[in-house]
Amino acid sequence: MTKQLDRRTFLKGMGLSAAAVAATGALAACAPAAEGGSDAPAANDAAASHAECLNAAGQKWGFEIAPEAIADDAIAETVEADVIIVGGGMSGMCTAASCAENGLKVVLISASSGPVSRGGSNNGVYSKVMESMGIERMDPTWFYRMQYAANGGNFRPSLWYKFYNNSEEAINWIIDIAANAGIKTTIESGPLYKDGDPMFTPSAAHAFYVDDSELQGAIGNGEGHIAAELGRYIVEDLGIDVRWNVKAEQLVRGGVANGTEGRVEAVIAVDAEGAYTKYVGSKAIIMATGDFSHDRDMMERYCPQAVELCDFSTEVNYDQGIWMGGLMPGDGHKMELWVGAAWQKEPNNIMLGRPNLPGDQPYTSHTGLMVDNAGQRFMNEDVLGGFACATIMHLPKKTAYCIWGTNRAELGGPWGAINYAHGEYFTTEQVIERWDNDTDGFGIIKADTVEEVISQLGLPAETIDTVKRYNDMCAAGVDTDFYKTPDKLIPIGENDGPFYGASFTPGFLTSLGGIRTDVHLRALDADDQPIPGLFNVGCMIGNFYSGTYTFAMEGMNYGACCITLPYVLGKELAAGELD
Repeated sequence: MTKQLDRRTFLKGMGLSAAAVAATGALAACAPAAEGGSDAPAANDAAASHAECLNAAGQKWGFEIAPEAIADDAIAETVEADVIIVGGGMSGMCTAASCAENGLKVVLISASSGPVSRGGSNNGVYSKVMESMGIERMDPTWFYRMQYAANGGNFRPSLWYKFYNNSEEAINWIIDIAANAGIKTTIESGPLYKDGDPMFTPSAAHAFYVDDSELQGAIGNGEGHIAAELGRYIVEDLGIDVRWNVKAEQLVRGGVANGTEGRVEAVIAVDAEGAYTKYVGSKAIIMATGDFSHDRDMMERYCPQAVELCDFSTEVNYDQGIWMGGLMPGDGHKMELWVGAAWQKEPNNIMLGRPNLPGDQPYTSHTGLMVDNAGQRFMNEDVLGGFACATIMHLPKKTAYCIWGTNRAELGGPWGAINYAHGEYFTTEQVIERWDNDTDGFGIIKADTVEEVISQLGLPAETIDTVKRYNDMCAAGVDTDFYKTPDKLIPIGENDGPFYGASFTPGFLTSLGGIRTDVHLRALDADDQPIPGLFNVGCMIGNFYSGTYTFAMEGMNYGACCITLPYVLGKELAAGELD
């Protein structure tokens, strides 16, 4: 590899300080909105805590309370189709393509000005591309049981196995659509954990590219290629009525905007000129509106651990690509709550930026020495990045510090990297060059002694004692503190310099899930009964994850929730299986 690594954009923004969030000020009001009760804190009392609000009788969060229904006489136009899809990202467009290919009349509306994509990893458990590259098919038996344990059982396993059983067909479908437009597909590089290791990551993240030079450093950013082609394909080849810059406002259930009984048969949306249109779907209204991480109240309610990592000071941008700090405002979640949909029972998943400092295997933590702000080691560093991020979130200032020597370049390989194709590795010399130039933008520092690195990182001088203890365990070949495997015990001795260091605070990309969803992607009510006519795809699918996005199956959200499950939904709707 000689081309400079174009580190995936969504790693930018890691280390967003609490001060940046605090600059937005306290919440404008107590998060829950009062429905009555004289003991409730005043709605505009900035000193009232969320706990006080939640403990007050009769309280609801503001986002749970439906606004005044849009009147019929305010609607300028009614548009009818078999299926109405709300959202122009990958999940919405894949659903639209599948529905139309199977004979359904589709209208897609989106608040964005065009197709939206973020990142570029699309998991497919097996494909024609994997076969051509000699990559083995994963064994779901033990791997999915391991993931069941990793998620604490707090998810809907039937959704995972539905993904597995349909993934090969769906990913090959997307590969063919891409190929017809001259877009190529390859498999991203992954970490080299052995089969059976709890951190094992199957090589199955499909990435799109056009120019062969993109194979070195940019394939993980290539989702825009296929998103643009899908946008063209659904309009020009499939004849779908697509309306950009149209924002959905309210669902119609039982003939009533924000109604709570009967079938969801329509959605009311407003265009850029302020005109309202009712979009009626005789078979389905499908919500593909993305996450809720740009709504502070929703994050306070469902993902409080990540609130400090979000930036709520910016305006919502429906065209936003990869950006650390929160994305969409939960429009679809709110509309579904207003018509009686229930929130998922398990904890909401968060996708944290993976700490692959300083250029370790893709999707992993820095596997050398990491310490907290007191200079103390706090974990077995050899884990997937999502897990490491979750652990680092518990540290003071949510920050970890990495210390290593030049010898790590030779002893720590092979060095794969994010955004490179499967089987591509850096040489020892290239790794050192990247550290020296801080190519990946991690804020790497370099010094002639470990003590100087410790000082520049702002760590206490006593950190050197932690380094010495670590070196003693490296010499003995046994980690008696956290039991890291011997191959990862690389010393940081006086002859191993020059020395390097970096600090790391996890970044936050997105929230995943929310609305309770069954195996057929139907939205469910509080009694776990399907709400007729209402479906979820993409980040709207609840019950798929729990806790932290592990990166054990890189590109799982795109591959499962945005491609495979929407692809199957289109076929099921067309077959009349969900009427």
